[in-house]
Amino acid sequence: MMKSAYMFLLTLAFLCLFKVGLCELCSTVRASRASKFVAERSSLRLSCEVRHCGVSGWTGGWFFQEINSTRFTRLTLFERIELSNYSSTAKSTHLLVDIHNINQSNAGAYKCMVTWPDQSISNGHVTNVNVTAAAVESSGRILSHRVLLCLCATMCFPLVLGLVWCLTRDHPPPPPVPPRSYTSFARKNEVKSKKELVYAEIALNSSRRQNDCPKRAPEPTVYSSVHFS
Repeated sequence: MMKSAYMFLLTLAFLCLFKVGLCELCSTVRASRASKFVAERSSLRLSCEVRHCGVSGWTGGWFFQEINSTRFTRLTLFERIELSNYSSTAKSTHLLVDIHNINQSNAGAYKCMVTWPDQSISNGHVTNVNVTAAAVESSGRILSHRVLLCLCATMCFPLVLGLVWCLTRDHPPPPPVPPRSYTSFARKNEVKSKKELVYAEIALNSSRRQNDCPKRAPEPTVYSSVHFS
């Protein structure tokens, strides 16, 4: 009898612990405890998981605490803040917050807070967000790169001018072509054109020449004659 009562109490205690653990497992908010460093003008997304095990009637959202503040305020839709949620399973829902174009006013602590149907409240772990000036430093590096490029262009400019001057400067003109002489050309043509066979007879008016030739030769055909007196 004592043994049966002992087993009954043990089973009842186990059931109570299991029920409590099941309730705690279902009515919880899971979020990572972390510190994030975000550059200005960038974007940030935070997420937490609400395990409700299919129970309806709960409400929740994201809360924000500024650096110099001691209380959390609920985040609402803003031009740079988007709030959304989606159900990963039938027993859990993820709450999301997206912050765009971050500035120093967004630095602080963020956490999820859920109110259950029995008016109990569950809080997720806090995420500390630090806004850095990394974007400003990157723009400074970009400015230094631009200055370096300008210096390189300034140093290369004289070289380019020298190359252009060498390519475009006045070269010495070629030697002039001697003009052709029309007279010499005409004479050459005249010499080339006048190729004729000429027969000539030379007659000397001398008595001795007449005595040496007693016989009279037949008169030859004369094409041209030259007389010396």
